[in-house]
Amino acid sequence: MISRILIISTNRELAPQPTVPIGAAWVAQALHLAGFTVRFLDLCFEKNPLQSIGRALSSFNPEGIGVSIRNLDNCDFLAPTSFLPDVKLITDFLKCRSEAPILLGGAGVSVMPMQVLAYLDLDFAVVGAGEQAAVRFFQCASLDQAALVPGVVCRGGGTRGAACNEGPFPGGPVRPRMHNWVDTRQYLRFEPVLPVQGKRGCANRCLYCTYNMIEGGSWRLREPASVVEEISTAMHDTGAREFEFVDSVFNQPEGYLETLMEEILACGVRAKFRVSSLSPKGLTRSQVRLMERCGMTSVVITPESASNVTLAALRKDFDEDDIHHAAELVSGSSIKALWCFLLGGPKEDETSLARTIGFMNRGIAKKDSSFITTGIRIYPGTALHDLAISEDIVAEADDLLMPSFYFSREITQQKARDMLRKEIADLSRCIFLSDTQFGSLGTLRRIGTMLRLPSPFWSYAGYMNRITGKSRVINRKWSSK
Repeated sequence: MISRILIISTNRELAPQPTVPIGAAWVAQALHLAGFTVRFLDLCFEKNPLQSIGRALSSFNPEGIGVSIRNLDNCDFLAPTSFLPDVKLITDFLKCRSEAPILLGGAGVSVMPMQVLAYLDLDFAVVGAGEQAAVRFFQCASLDQAALVPGVVCRGGGTRGAACNEGPFPGGPVRPRMHNWVDTRQYLRFEPVLPVQGKRGCANRCLYCTYNMIEGGSWRLREPASVVEEISTAMHDTGAREFEFVDSVFNQPEGYLETLMEEILACGVRAKFRVSSLSPKGLTRSQVRLMERCGMTSVVITPESASNVTLAALRKDFDEDDIHHAAELVSGSSIKALWCFLLGGPKEDETSLARTIGFMNRGIAKKDSSFITTGIRIYPGTALHDLAISEDIVAEADDLLMPSFYFSREITQQKARDMLRKEIADLSRCIFLSDTQFGSLGTLRRIGTMLRLPSPFWSYAGYMNRITGKSRVINRKWSSK
């Protein structure tokens, strides 16, 4: 009978910022509450990951091992890097040093579990939420029984149970105590903010998105009181005073934003807040004012384009009018905004890109910035995958484990780069994904934290862009690798 479980978070990517392994911490907490003895190993800041794993195996002697994979690659069309070779070094090391069964999990696994299992030469993975599936997997008396657990897929037998992504939010009696498992001080050194999740799932059907596979195709909401209790506990135990809501879309479904913000006000929580994904759809002046009252300092808004043609091709549920209205509301507030755009989506051409550039120049306030990603990562099971096959961008037999990208054939990469370079009025306020790989960005974050500058630190990117000037991706020739 398994009693000791080692959970390993493999993510070591620091760009654009190190990400607290919130999902793996939830699973560790669920296993702990189920009666297992759990040790959590976060490899993000470890100088020698294998050495750290070796010490954990020797001192803890786990009878079960959970391995979390956040991302498969960096999703950078201009400089793609797969994280899987490093993960394979870890899993190969585990197999050599321990006979404990290994269960894979994490967002990176959920989008293509069979391909990842085959690459790593492992047998079992969780698809979707892991809190219930991991507990049931390690409670099983045999691996044959474990393979039948809902949410677990087996390399030898395919999918034996449906992903645990439906019904109510899976926390139930589990109350996330992330700081019990993760050394949050390491992350707070880079930027003084901790993540919090108010809901899982997404009811939207964007062309390229994998949220439906990772978290489910419907909204699963936490009770606002539970979210606020988590924030208050983290403030007491870690000293953090700033939190980022990392929901797929913060202002959906209708009414949840208001309920959560009003709970924060009713409980007298004195903290600052951010949002990692805000939709332009249906944003109202009263919502913006309510967020300001709660201490919201910044939001990331994700239109992906400012052209109706491209928005329709991406299957967005809003249009240019919604985007301009949202920009007007946010521009008139104290909240800073980072506007995110995907360059090269379906039907992108010179006309559609010109409309997006026009919005960047005239619609986005001086206090705000733009984040530009070139090309769109293609994942199996998405509508973008079907489109890419029909356009002969990828073959139907391609497993897509290594990074593959969609870029519209109606505009060349170099033409897109030239338009951005010549027509954007202030390139210093634009952050390109490839530029986040510079070590200088991490230095900026650490300096900002040390000097206690107001965050988010992306708002200072203009200064760094002026320093890095000629080495920025916008000043280099563009071609996919």
